[in-house]
Amino acid sequence: MNTAALATIGHNNPPPSPFDLSKRQIGELYDEARNWLDGDPIKSQAEADMVQKLLRSIQEATNEADERRKDECRPHDEAKAEIQKRYNALIGKTKKVTGIAILATDACKEALAPWLQQVEEENRRKAEEARKEAEEKQRIAMEAMRDRKTLDDREAAERAVAEAKAAEAEARKIGNAKASAKGAGRAVTLRDYYEPTVVSETELARYLWTEHRHEMSAFLAVMAAKLVASGVHKIPGVEVKRERRPV
Repeated sequence: MNTAALATIGHNNPPPSPFDLSKRQIGELYDEARNWLDGDPIKSQAEADMVQKLLRSIQEATNEADERRKDECRPHDEAKAEIQKRYNALIGKTKKVTGIAILATDACKEALAPWLQQVEEENRRKAEEARKEAEEKQRIAMEAMRDRKTLDDREAAERAVAEAKAAEAEARKIGNAKASAKGAGRAVTLRDYYEPTVVSETELARYLWTEHRHEMSAFLAVMAAKLVASGVHKIPGVEVKRERRPV
C-alpha cells in the first residue's frame, strides 16, 4: 500500500468542525440512551448508576456543545454589536443612546406641535361658527317652507332649502378639516395619545376580573409560578403540588 498517497489523502481532509464534533458526540450518546431506555424499568442500583452516568455524559456534551455554539457565534455577535452600535448613534433609541436622527425628529415634532394646535383651535372655532350658521339657515328654510303661499314664496323656500343644505355641507367640511404640515411625503398631523394613571387599584382589579377574567387568570397564574419558584409555597388561594424529580 502506498503510505505516501494515504498521507496525502488524509492531509487534504479538513478537520471536523466544532459542530461536527458535538453532532457526533451527542449522536452517539443518543443512540446509547435509546439502547438503555427501551421502556423497561430500572431493576437494580447498578442499572440506575449506569443511567446516571449516561445522564451526566449527555449533560456534559450538551454544555460543551453550548460552549462551541457560543464560540462559533461570538464573531458574528461581535460584528452585529459593532454594526448596531454604529447605527444606534444615528437611528437608535435605547436606554443609553438616542440617535441624532431621533433627536432631530423629536425636535421637528416639538416645533410643529404649537402651530398645529393653534391651527386646530382655529379650525374648531370656524367649525362652530359654520355649524351655527347652518342651523340658522335651516331654521329660515323651515319657516319659508311653512309660509309658502305664492309662487314667489315657493321659489324663495326652495332657495332657502338649497342654502341650508350648502351651509350644512360646508360646516361638515370645516369640521372634518385637520391641522397639518404638508411639505413633503406624509403630512404631519396631531394625534391623541392616552397615558393611564391608576388611582384605585381595587376598582381596577375588580373591573379587570369582571371584564377581562381570562387575562387576569393568566396573570395570576404567572405570579403564582414566580412566587413558588422563589421559595414561597404557602399562598392564599393557591394549591402547591409537590413533585420529586431527578436533577
